Amino acid sequence: MVPSRVTAWCGALGLAVLLSASCLAAPASGAAFRGVVAAKLDPLLLPVLSAGGAEPVSAWVTFGDKGETAPGDLVRRLAEAEAALDPHARARRERAGVMPLVDYLDLPVHPPYLESIQALGLAPYGTSRWFNRVAVRATGEQLVALAGLSCVARLAPVERAVPMRDEPVGSVAGAREAEPASIRAATALAYGLTTAQLTQLGVPALHDSGYTGVGVRICVLDNGFNYHGTHPALKDADILATRDFVRGVDDPTDLANNGWFTHGTNTLSCIAGDQPGRYIGAAPGATFLLGRTEYNPTETPVEMVYWGMGAEWADSAGADIISSSVGYSTFDNPADSYTYASMDGHTTLVSRAAQIAASKGILVVNSVGNAGNQVWHYLIAPSDVDGDSLIAAGAVNSSGTPASFSSYGPSADGRVKPDLAARGVDAWVASAADTGYTQVSGTSFSCPLLAGLAACLMQARPTWPPTLIIRGLRLTASQATAPDSRVGYGIPDGVAVLRWIPDTASVPGLPPFALGLRLTGSNPLTALAPSTRVDFGVGAGAGEPRLRVFDAQGRLVVRDLASSRNPAVAGNGLSRTATWEGRDSDGRLLRAGLYFITLEAGGRRTAVRVISLR
Repeated sequence: MVPSRVTAWCGALGLAVLLSASCLAAPASGAAFRGVVAAKLDPLLLPVLSAGGAEPVSAWVTFGDKGETAPGDLVRRLAEAEAALDPHARARRERAGVMPLVDYLDLPVHPPYLESIQALGLAPYGTSRWFNRVAVRATGEQLVALAGLSCVARLAPVERAVPMRDEPVGSVAGAREAEPASIRAATALAYGLTTAQLTQLGVPALHDSGYTGVGVRICVLDNGFNYHGTHPALKDADILATRDFVRGVDDPTDLANNGWFTHGTNTLSCIAGDQPGRYIGAAPGATFLLGRTEYNPTETPVEMVYWGMGAEWADSAGADIISSSVGYSTFDNPADSYTYASMDGHTTLVSRAAQIAASKGILVVNSVGNAGNQVWHYLIAPSDVDGDSLIAAGAVNSSGTPASFSSYGPSADGRVKPDLAARGVDAWVASAADTGYTQVSGTSFSCPLLAGLAACLMQARPTWPPTLIIRGLRLTASQATAPDSRVGYGIPDGVAVLRWIPDTASVPGLPPFALGLRLTGSNPLTALAPSTRVDFGVGAGAGEPRLRVFDAQGRLVVRDLASSRNPAVAGNGLSRTATWEGRDSDGRLLRAGLYFITLEAGGRRTAVRVISLR
C-alpha cells in the first residue's frame, strides 16, 4: 500500500511543473496515480515516503525508452550512432566481431527526458546510456513527481558498497631489489626496479621483440592520478584524455588531497612507467585514458555510480583495454541482497557494466580483491564476470607463491576465478608523494601488470580479438592444466602466448569440456525477421548443457531455451540447435534491446549477443 502521505504530496504538486511534451506528467491525484507511483517505485524506497521524505536519497531513474517514435526512427538513430563511432572504437569492435556494430545500448539517454528531470529541480550526477538511466538525489516529494512522468519506468535506490582496500605498504620506500645477472644480460632495456615483476610475466622478451603496447589504448579506472604529469617515469606517457567522474570535471588530480588521489598514479606506473635504468612499466608504448571513478577517503561504503560511467567513456573513446584496480564486496544495505551468491558475473551493477564493456570488444582486467584474509574471503565485483570476457587478477609474490590477501574464487556459479596472477606482493610503483618509488601490496598492482602484458600481445597479434588474447594467456599459463581458486590458470608467460597457435580450425567434435555456441540466425530481430537460431554443443565431460537468455541488465528472461538435435551441423561439434523469437519464458514479447543467449555446462559459460528491434 502506498502511504497516504503520497496523496498529499500529489495534491500539492498538482500540474504546476512544466514538463517536456515527450515526458508528460500523469494526473497528480486519484487512485490511478497512486497505482502508477506504487508500480514504479522500488519497495526499498517506500520507507522514504512513509518517514516523511524530507531528506534527499540517491536513486536511479530508469527510462522506458530512448525517445524513438517508430522502428524507422530507431534505425535512423542507430545509423547516426554508427557514423559517430570513434575510428579506434570502430576498429576494435570490428576486430572483436561485434555484430551489429552498434546497438540500442549505444544510443544516448534522450535529452528531453533529462530536461524533464531538471524541470523538477533535480540535477543528475550520473548518467548511463547502457542502462538508460540517471542518478539523482531526490526528496520523497520529488520521487513521487518522478514516478508521475510518463518516460520514467522505474525508480530504485543507488547501490552502495565497501570499496577494495590495498594491503599496508610493505618494504621501505627507496629500497632496491637485487637483479640477477642472468636477467640483466637477457634484456635490451635497463628495467631497474621492475626487472623481477616484469620478467615473471615474460614481458622483457616482448619488449625486445618491439612490442611495448604501441597503438593500444588502455583506460585506467581508479581513484586519482596526482603528479602523473610530472613524475619522471610518467611525464612522457601518451595520455589521450582524462576525466574525474566523481566531481564532474576533466582533471583527475587534486594536490590538496594527495593522501587519496594517488592510487591511480601507482597503478598507472605499473603499465606506463618509462624511466630507463630506474623503472619501466609493462606497456610504456601504449596510449592512456585516465578515469577517476572512486571516492574513498574513508572506510565508509560508496555509491556504485561512477565505474559504469568510466566504462562507457572508455568505450566511446576507443579503449582496447580497461585496467580497473577497484571493486566492491560487502554491501551497505542488506536489503540489496548482494552476497557471495550474487558474485555470478551478471547480478551486481558493476559486473553488468563490465559484461557490456566486454561485449563491445574491450578486454577488461580487474583486481580479484584483497579479502583473502577477511570475513568476506571471496572475489569482488566486477571480477566475477566470465573469464572469456574479463581477466580477474590474483596476486603472487616474487617466487610465485599466492599472496595470503588475494581473494579466493571460484565465482558463485562455480567458474574458475581468479583467471590469472601476477606480482602483487611488494610490487614496485611510482610514488605520487615525490619523484621516487615505493613497494606496495595488493591485487591493485597485479591487475595493471596483466593489463600491460595484454597490451603488448595486442600489438603483437593485431587481428586477435580480446577473447583470443585471454584464451592464449590462460592456456599457456603456469597452471593451465590444473587451475585453482587461488591463482586460477596461474602466472602467464608472454613468450609462450606468442608461440601459441590458436586451434581455430574447424575439426570434427569439440575438445573435452569445451563449449561451442554459434549464432546462425537473424540478428537483429525485426518484424520481417522475428526469430533467430543458435547451434551449440559441448565436449566430453562438460555435462548437460543449459541454454538460457538474459537481458542487458543481467535479468533472466528465458529459464531454459528448448533445443533439438541437428545432424546437419554435428560435424563441427555443434550437434544441437535452438530457435528464439524474442519472447520470455511465458511467451510474452520482450521489448527492444540487447539480450544474451548463454550456454552453460560443467561450470563454464559462453554467450552470443542478440539485439531485438521488435
